[in-house]
Amino acid sequence: MIDLITALTKVLDQSAKQAFSDWLEASPKRAAWHLVSDYVFDDPDRHDTASFVVLLHHDSLDTILGYIQNQAPSDIKRTRDASLGLIRYLNSSVVFSFTFVLDDGDRFLASYSSIEEMIGGLEELTRIADAMSDHAGYSDTYYVQARQRFEKFSSELRNRGNAKLARQIFLVAAYAAVVLDYLDQVTEPAFASWVSDRDALLERHDGVVWDVAAFLFYLMKGRRTPTVAATVTRLSVPEIMHIRPEKEGPNYLDPLIRMPDYLAAAASDMNLQTLDQSKSKLADISASCFAGSANHVLCTVTWTGKGFFVRRLRLVRDPLSPDRKCRPGFPPVLA
Repeated sequence: MIDLITALTKVLDQSAKQAFSDWLEASPKRAAWHLVSDYVFDDPDRHDTASFVVLLHHDSLDTILGYIQNQAPSDIKRTRDASLGLIRYLNSSVVFSFTFVLDDGDRFLASYSSIEEMIGGLEELTRIADAMSDHAGYSDTYYVQARQRFEKFSSELRNRGNAKLARQIFLVAAYAAVVLDYLDQVTEPAFASWVSDRDALLERHDGVVWDVAAFLFYLMKGRRTPTVAATVTRLSVPEIMHIRPEKEGPNYLDPLIRMPDYLAAAASDMNLQTLDQSKSKLADISASCFAGSANHVLCTVTWTGKGFFVRRLRLVRDPLSPDRKCRPGFPPVLA
């Protein structure tokens, strides 16, 4: 997925990086952040979409969860209207989001990422894990554990594993690595926790999506930070933590996931040519967030057969539309 990362950063560097920096300018350095993600995959009526909300740890997690639960007790598909309280929170100064819509027309990247190529990518990640483990010595067992997950993942793919799910894992990991890299550049976080919705991405392959994302992020940081590339060791700053959400108990984080749930639902439903939407509640989210606030980045990703074509869509509200319809704003940024 290095080709995808290159195409995404080429586009996002042109405008989104500055928007991210401007929006979070007042945020403290060396703070703790949450990266919260949700996805829409395999719905024939929607685009495959992944949304990532970057949230400053500005209060206790219980307080944040309680506020969202109060404002939006259910996710968007179970509600009649979008919660204005949650939309206000999504547009607040402690939040920034990146939403990626895959418009590939290629059976989910089948011609781009064959099983053999995915196995080759996992073998390369295994070699990197070995190198990082050598530098860390016996002080950190993470590399050995990640290596085992890479090898197990490769073995399953060799034995007719689920190739489509594997592509989803690589795709989401690439998206997450890009977002983590921008967060690292802009806010210099001391700590970042990635909270992902419960689905097959986490339940299969021992959560290897987190390892793939982390190693891709290490590679990206290594390219722009020579000292990191030279030592080839796991970063102490930012410390990345992966939180596996539970259906109940201390890691019940469903309210947090409602933030990217709103954005992923709206983006996946959008007609990318007309910007029409099937439900007014989704049109409200798009008008309020993608068109109504500067802290949301919406990108489309297309595999052309020769490379990735990425557009950053910038929407504006149509003042003459009674149903808050959006229309294209400035010309899209392309790669």
